Amino acid sequence: MEKLSDMRVFACMASSLDGKIGPANVNQFVPIGSRHDMQNLISLRDEADGILFGASTFRTWPKVHQGNNPDQHAHHFIMSRRLDLDFNAELFQHPEIPVTILSGAAGITPPQPPPGHVEIIPIPDGPGQIDRILEHIARCGIKSLMVEGGGHVLHAFIEAQVLDELFLTLVPTVIGDVNAPALLGRQNLSNPPQLSIRNSRLIGNETFLQIDFKYT
Repeated sequence: MEKLSDMRVFACMASSLDGKIGPANVNQFVPIGSRHDMQNLISLRDEADGILFGASTFRTWPKVHQGNNPDQHAHHFIMSRRLDLDFNAELFQHPEIPVTILSGAAGITPPQPPPGHVEIIPIPDGPGQIDRILEHIARCGIKSLMVEGGGHVLHAFIEAQVLDELFLTLVPTVIGDVNAPALLGRQNLSNPPQLSIRNSRLIGNETFLQIDFKYT
């Protein structure tokens, strides 16, 4: 499947050696990586003019996904099926930061009205959803989109064959909890991509990989 736009789509994630991206049953951000991993994430945000994440990621980090440059305001995109988001959260208190919520269900009314600068776009679940999401994001003028998670969102972009590259930090730890969130949301891929490592580096005990995706 050919991607519908020339937008760069890349993701940044950290994973334990058993494929987990965080502990189970938490409602706040708990990093599994070191400060080097966080610095890598923040630096990669500087390469994006759009940042996308799911509702679960928003709930653990309901703040601005800021890079190193405080004057750079990436357009934030949130995938949320039920729109059950806290519109009093810090992220929504910055009118200078455009926020678009991509709802996976039509006809859903949020439990509280969003701020005026927040746009809600219904793009229902189903085949072609990610392509339609990227079409809308491209119309927003986005040239480089960073996917920050979680695992279900990452899986959806790989399954749709639109993810170009993944910046993956391998953290030398084992979480060991079957209920912990997984790198691909514990979901299968119908046509796994071919992967090639463009770059790798070791910082402390963590391995930082830049992985290119090729789809057949």
